[in-house]
Amino acid sequence: MALICLTVLCPQEMPETLDETCSCYTCQNFSRSYLHHLDKTKEILGAQLNTIHNIHYYLQLMEEMRNAIATNTFDDFYQKFYAMREIGIQ
Repeated sequence: MALICLTVLCPQEMPETLDETCSCYTCQNFSRSYLHHLDKTKEILGAQLNTIHNIHYYLQLMEEMRNAIATNTFDDFYQKFYAMREIGIQ
């Protein structure tokens, strides 16, 4: 799951889904191209759907962090998280 910037890619370069690993309402029901269109036309629905995705992302991240703290594996979580961000997987 990742935070996504829709303004960088052309619609032709966009995969069908926003994030294939994400289980949020936005990713399960709307294509990246459609979200890009909503963003470009400044439709409020685009901001709402992006917010749903981003809140889901942060809730999932916090759950993973809490689990890592509870199991005393936060250092491993921290290393993996930043290693994935370095290669472009958020």
